[in-house]
Amino acid sequence: MADIKKGWQIPYGVLAENLFPTTPSARQKLIPFLGAGVSISGKNFSRGPSLVPPPPNRTLIDETIDRLQLNGRGKTFMEMAILLAYLVQITEAATPIETEAQVLSRLSNDSFPPSASELAELFSLRSHYTTFFRICESLRELFPAELFTAGQDEQIKTLQLLAKATRIASPPDPLTSISSYFEKSLGRQELWELLHDIFSKKQQQTRTHDLLADAAQHHLRYSGARDYLIITTNYDCLMEKALDDREVPYVVLTVKKGNDPKVLIRCSQTVVDRDELIKDYHDQLYPNKFTFLKARSLVVIYKIHGCLYQGIEYKDEGVVISDNDYVDYISQMSRNDGIIPLHVSELMREKPFWFLGYSLSDWNVRSIYEAVKGKSNPDKKEIKDFSVMYSVGKFEELFFEKNNITIFQASLNEFVDGIRSNMPGAA
Repeated sequence: MADIKKGWQIPYGVLAENLFPTTPSARQKLIPFLGAGVSISGKNFSRGPSLVPPPPNRTLIDETIDRLQLNGRGKTFMEMAILLAYLVQITEAATPIETEAQVLSRLSNDSFPPSASELAELFSLRSHYTTFFRICESLRELFPAELFTAGQDEQIKTLQLLAKATRIASPPDPLTSISSYFEKSLGRQELWELLHDIFSKKQQQTRTHDLLADAAQHHLRYSGARDYLIITTNYDCLMEKALDDREVPYVVLTVKKGNDPKVLIRCSQTVVDRDELIKDYHDQLYPNKFTFLKARSLVVIYKIHGCLYQGIEYKDEGVVISDNDYVDYISQMSRNDGIIPLHVSELMREKPFWFLGYSLSDWNVRSIYEAVKGKSNPDKKEIKDFSVMYSVGKFEELFFEKNNITIFQASLNEFVDGIRSNMPGAA
């Protein structure tokens, strides 16, 4: 069985000591691996509509079933359908379906980055993509047209409301597939510019970002400390914002897409030899050759999926979001020029990962985990990774057990509070 720890079983004291050692040490004990959940952990998500009085009348439900002469599973389905129809009606009254412009405005003005499902909703609206279209087409082939009083557009909107109310088939397809369709329909640059417009404006870091910024600052105070590595699949710059607030020097590493995948670097204003580093290393080396000399140790943020900071241009994009992007990323792992900068590989070698804000239920995330893990532990030593998760499915349990990953079952904010309350006095 997977190693799952909850509540008092979570060794907050040990984890706090690893993040904030009280004795001089040049060795980073854990490599934070940040997923989208970190950046949206400050959001308040609505629970959605619920049944409120008056509920559907049981007698009327039974009369409807009897008049339609339904029994067995047909009767059960009709009961569910009537209750769901009631829920759809409540949902439509409380939160009607948004237009593309309304969704874009909401995601752009939100203090936090969008979730994968919110991006999928926006992409599907802009590219006119929905699997509900095929469902409606199939239904119209099964039954005579005169039995339908609503047109196809109204049927699609009704199914969208049902998905919104129940979270069933919402979004209808994963973000990777919808973004692939978007890219094919409207072009890669249109996809990138839309993402850039949304993510580049975000400034609200979370408690997890602040904790890691404090840990990095603590680490760099020790004489002889090596660079402090943070890996993330997030496009936003919230980790950088937390470091900037503390004036902690950092460098962001990304890899360009396309036929010339060189490493791009971006330095904070607090890096003393900033201009020299950018001149000597920005867009100069391929990942397998990228190791650099600098005046002092700093935080290295490696953004696996690219970065969407305000000053970046499309020609330097390295966003990984679609099915094709993930396939290209994984295949590039085996190329001679590689995909992970050599300096990053050296920093993460034989150290455990600390996954924050992931479910690891999607094939793309699992594949990248396998690829990165192989680079960090080429000798296949017994290294136990950790993952903080609010809920754990059966499939995830099997994956974590196979890969020797300990699960700390808690919300991110609860977990951060546990670390804070157990920090050593010297920290």
